Amino acid sequence: MSNSTLSPTELIQVPISFLAQIADNSNHIPRLYYARNPLLRRMFWERLHILNRMLNRHLQHKESCVDFGGGSGVLLPTLAAKFNHLTLVDLETKQATLVKQRYDLQNVTIVQGDIACLDLGATRFDAAIAADVLEHFRDLNLPVNVLRRWLKPGGLLFTSLPTENRLYCGLRKVFGIEKPMDHYHTANEVEAFLDKSGFQRIATSPMPWSVPFMPLFLITAWRST
Repeated sequence: MSNSTLSPTELIQVPISFLAQIADNSNHIPRLYYARNPLLRRMFWERLHILNRMLNRHLQHKESCVDFGGGSGVLLPTLAAKFNHLTLVDLETKQATLVKQRYDLQNVTIVQGDIACLDLGATRFDAAIAADVLEHFRDLNLPVNVLRRWLKPGGLLFTSLPTENRLYCGLRKVFGIEKPMDHYHTANEVEAFLDKSGFQRIATSPMPWSVPFMPLFLITAWRST
């Protein structure tokens, strides 16, 4: 399937059977994407549907985008249909490479490396996606400074972040899911850091299916100032 045949507005959901096949017993593709429980699966994919709708609503310039920490590859078909050029950056890119091959995404460049020492040269992007990745950095200065450097002035950053609130933690217990050891920050903590680090909040869409004051995820669009 070529990216020329993909919808530029809809979330293109990679088949769960394919994700389970390429997961390779690793944690790089979260098991919730292909969980047997349909409710768990739907909740986890729903945050990407919300993120996609936010992209459709706020994107103005669609020349280039960086998928930051998107090594699972689940967003590649969707983003490749929206942007002329898409770059994915992650420490591990095996699964993303397989997704790229499956969909024949010729406008996608995959870069494997540690952002602490990664040099993309003078490349600047219209948009950046950080879907459930920033909470994995103990020191938020590192990824946030890199994202500011990679974005064009006025470029947009789209984040998805787990709230780690009481409802979120309670659902973990109900479904027997352990908290990842490297979830260092809550969504509110990361968003507060972005607020004071040169990013202007444009819009936030708390993920539904939860008590209104206890969303499971915060999906937010930011402008680099």
